[in-house]
Amino acid sequence: MNLRLLGFLQWVGLFLGAGVWATQQLLGFGVTQAACGEAGARFGISNDLWQGLIMGVSVALVLVAEAAAVAVFAQTRGANFGDGPPGEGRFHGELPYTRLHFFATAAIVANAIFLMIILLDGSAAIVHGTCRQA
Repeated sequence: MNLRLLGFLQWVGLFLGAGVWATQQLLGFGVTQAACGEAGARFGISNDLWQGLIMGVSVALVLVAEAAAVAVFAQTRGANFGDGPPGEGRFHGELPYTRLHFFATAAIVANAIFLMIILLDGSAAIVHGTCRQA
């Protein structure tokens, strides 16, 4: 795998999970508000259906991010952690593998956490009754 593709996959693995989680939070809140409002009663918005759909798509996208992070981690395994900066003519001005490996490791852990948050939040939105007064 070339370095440019590894760099792209590293950023996908690092940021996609966080973006998906934030989007799932916003969309889930919007669906709950729509289902509990007058518009939901008029248009027949099903909270459970939409929450399940949002959760399913979010889980799939976080798994894509996790796969990208694992691919970068596997390709950069065995990197020398004494590489140092790319300046001074080393690495031909390219980014050393150690940085890719570090961010891939962080992305693997973060995506596992985001996956659990999405599953817990989505299942709670389905199981817990909506449209109750506080």
